[in-house]
Amino acid sequence: MKICESTLLIVVTTCAGALSAQQDALPFIEGERGGRHWVDQQTLPPKSPEDSQNCLQIEPGFGIKLIAAEPLVRDPVAVGFDHAGRMFVSEYGDYPSGPVDGGMPLSRVVLLKDTDHDGQMDHRQVFADGLNFAHSLMPWKNGLLVAAQTEILFLKDSDGDDVADEREVLFTGFIPAHPQMQIGCPRWGMDNRIWLNYGPGSVASRAHPDTQIQMPQKDFSFHPQSLEFAADPGMGQYGNTFDRHGHRFYCTNRSPIITTLITAEMASRNPYAVITKTHYNVGRSGGETRVYPLVNMKSNYLSHAGTHTSACGVTAYQGDLLDGEDRNSVFVCEPIGHVVTRSVVEPDGLRLRARRARPQTDFLASTDTWFRPVSLSNGPDGALYLADMYRLWVEHPKFLPPEVANRLDWRAGEDRGRIYRIAPRNSKIRPFHKPATVPQTVAMLEDPNGWRRYLGQRRLIEQRAAQAVPLLRHLLHDAPLPATRLHALWTLDGLAAVNAADIISAVDYDDPYVRRDGIRLSVPLLNNNRVFSVVSGRLSDEDSRVRFQLALTLGNTDRPAATRLLTALALKDGHDEWFTEGLLTSTATRSAEIAAALVTDQQFRSAESAEKTRLLSALAEVAGARGNVDELNSLLQLMQDPGTAAVWWKGAIVSGLGIGLPRHRGDLHPMTLPGLIGHPPDKLVDSVVALREFLERARLVARDQLWPAADRAAAARLLTWRPFADVASTLDEMLAGSQPAEVRTAALGALSASGSSAAAEILLRRWPELGPSSRSTALAMLLGRMDWTLLLLQTMSEGKMDTTVFSIDQRVRLLKHSNDAIRSLATMLLGGAVSENRRDIVREYQAALNMHGAVESGRLVFRRTCSKCHIVDGDGHQAGPDISDVRNRSRAALLYDILDPNAKVEPRFTAYTIVTTDGLTINGLIASETPDAVVIQLPEGKQEVVGIGRIEQIQSGSASMMPEGIEKDLSPQDMADLLEFLTNRPPQTVSQ
Repeated sequence: MKICESTLLIVVTTCAGALSAQQDALPFIEGERGGRHWVDQQTLPPKSPEDSQNCLQIEPGFGIKLIAAEPLVRDPVAVGFDHAGRMFVSEYGDYPSGPVDGGMPLSRVVLLKDTDHDGQMDHRQVFADGLNFAHSLMPWKNGLLVAAQTEILFLKDSDGDDVADEREVLFTGFIPAHPQMQIGCPRWGMDNRIWLNYGPGSVASRAHPDTQIQMPQKDFSFHPQSLEFAADPGMGQYGNTFDRHGHRFYCTNRSPIITTLITAEMASRNPYAVITKTHYNVGRSGGETRVYPLVNMKSNYLSHAGTHTSACGVTAYQGDLLDGEDRNSVFVCEPIGHVVTRSVVEPDGLRLRARRARPQTDFLASTDTWFRPVSLSNGPDGALYLADMYRLWVEHPKFLPPEVANRLDWRAGEDRGRIYRIAPRNSKIRPFHKPATVPQTVAMLEDPNGWRRYLGQRRLIEQRAAQAVPLLRHLLHDAPLPATRLHALWTLDGLAAVNAADIISAVDYDDPYVRRDGIRLSVPLLNNNRVFSVVSGRLSDEDSRVRFQLALTLGNTDRPAATRLLTALALKDGHDEWFTEGLLTSTATRSAEIAAALVTDQQFRSAESAEKTRLLSALAEVAGARGNVDELNSLLQLMQDPGTAAVWWKGAIVSGLGIGLPRHRGDLHPMTLPGLIGHPPDKLVDSVVALREFLERARLVARDQLWPAADRAAAARLLTWRPFADVASTLDEMLAGSQPAEVRTAALGALSASGSSAAAEILLRRWPELGPSSRSTALAMLLGRMDWTLLLLQTMSEGKMDTTVFSIDQRVRLLKHSNDAIRSLATMLLGGAVSENRRDIVREYQAALNMHGAVESGRLVFRRTCSKCHIVDGDGHQAGPDISDVRNRSRAALLYDILDPNAKVEPRFTAYTIVTTDGLTINGLIASETPDAVVIQLPEGKQEVVGIGRIEQIQSGSASMMPEGIEKDLSPQDMADLLEFLTNRPPQTVSQ
């Protein structure tokens, strides 16, 4: 249910021929923007339910059966089955723009029944009407949870007439982005919480109506009894599901399957660590996804043709009708492509990986352009149920130009809709009977059908069935099916009945998921010696997911042994960056001790590696941010180690402290590493001596040309942490033209960190000696601080430096700079370097559309001009969109996009400018935010973490990071080559 792109192409040769006749390029370009390329095309009429079903092509071995259609159901977007096996359907009548003139809301929930038991629905009952943009539901407590734009409602039929006579607001205050992106898709998780997509707003619950909590633009979960709620680090749009192992998957337009590895609670419990890796794409995303529609796709954009552009309704199969690895299938709807995809999810070390069930073909596809699959649901019988909204258009008018949107019949198909049942051919249906007693409900946990197991768990929790505890304990200890033990364990937890014997049984079991969750639930019992012994015994577990959970769990105990265990885990798994992130959540008060233990391990310290350096630096950063004098003392004393092989790990510790100390907000605040060296607290006076000596040796090594360049560069990087006055002359020497490039680059980094205007003067004085790569770095540094930028422009105004050194994005920023003096100087020096009349620029470059282009030449242009921020077939850096899939976009449209990049900017690619308290200016995308830091995505795949305390100003612009004026760096022939590369390079084989 999301905006997406089209495979419909305007033939390039036709466009080029028209241009050769001296016509303006812009009409052709604009003809493929904003739906103009298909608004005048004739649309086919809707098909009957039977004819539409005949247009479906499904994966061999599966069958699809129509079980409901209009007038029985209209606008179906979600299907759910209650504890009695009854089918409820969300009908999204409000889509896309709601009622006319403030009328009654048009969404509703209906109950569909098969009264003659022939496998097809034949009775419709409106359960609840007049719901506001209600697009999803979940059976709960003999009623329904319904997500209705700004609220989560509980609807219940208390008198048995199949009509909801109770309507209660459980949560309110959510802010929707648009009807396709709002709070929704409630799902019961194995962890006994209810999870939903997209929950930003000032949210209040029924339990505390007078308390509003500001929720971020993330997913949302709540406890079903207390209504306590929290955010997840990830954000989905329309799609939310749990698999048989308890993993939650969600999706966005371009990312069909996402999961969270580190919860918000875990990520925030170490206030001194900046945890940036919390969720990830299980499947391919963006330009790396593939769909194979049978008909052309009509949408606002063409640039994502042939890929997932409207991924929604992600659903993990929970039934028992599939065998082997197919039981781990995850299905995703793609309504603009008129297809449904199937992937198989399998372990890949610590994380999960999804691969296409069949290469280069979709699970389900239709030649009926009204077929709009938007969600699936697991049924009591093990089958999947597919909701087909059956609309002519499923975009939202806001994403199209008004002159296009006003011509479309947005409600075409509002009186139609279909629901299909999907199952393996010749599969046997087991009838479902609702459990009537607690023992029968417990027995559902033994069912091979995961939908029934989840139902049994939910019903026992809803009923607070204390009498079920002995039966559950029996299943946990003796059931042959691992999934049964998993549900039994979590159900006991939901009933607050887990004891030490339960944890020991789970942790000792031979299934990794049961072991993992046993460790997770052991937290309240870690003071029990037997429990702690069994849990810590998983240190050598063969499964990294179990060891990862151990690392997370150990953060909940103060036992001294936990530090030893975390150190052992760091030695074993610290090479994995994701594992390190999880381990850091457990090191708030023990990072220095773990770091010290690592460097005393002979195998660890014997050989340097990027992974070891990253791990050690991260631990030292935590210690620096905490600022505990005793911890700092223990780390600084390590500097006394006389070993010649100690340089790399000492450097890692010093760098970590240098990054962490400025984030400290305790007794030592404000503090930097140079400040600590110059004015140490009384307790650190003696231990700082060795640090000074280490850094002085680094200075001597850095300037000594007899040392290898790599050693000198490593030493130069450490000069960042010395007072600038002490190392200015050394850094100046290291920028001489005779120095190795590696050494000059390291010296530039140290100069950048100083913030001193004297550093800028050194850069400007040494400019003639710098090579091309060093110049690029130096120029970015000079433009990073306002006072440095003024010095740079003044130097140019004196004729000592040429303005041609600026790239087009640098010119644009200078000409539009917020500082009056910088803007005035830039205008004087650069004049009209960037034309604001993009239409004229397009006209000038239309000749490129008729020129012969060369793919390999275009590849070089891409690498020189575009690869800092874009990826094509894995080449480049993803600060902006992956553009691997633009080959299906016409060259005229691409030309317009390149020359007018700010015509439309996706919010996630909006550039932000951050000014720090020490005068640094950082331009980039906001990759993520934590309570005490912002992570900025920079070009060339780089990131910078900025502590909240360092931010003086943060401001977003209306422009993308892609600059206007790229024509200043490209000739028409370069443009022709680039367009040829983007649209006609040999296809890359992608296996999924």
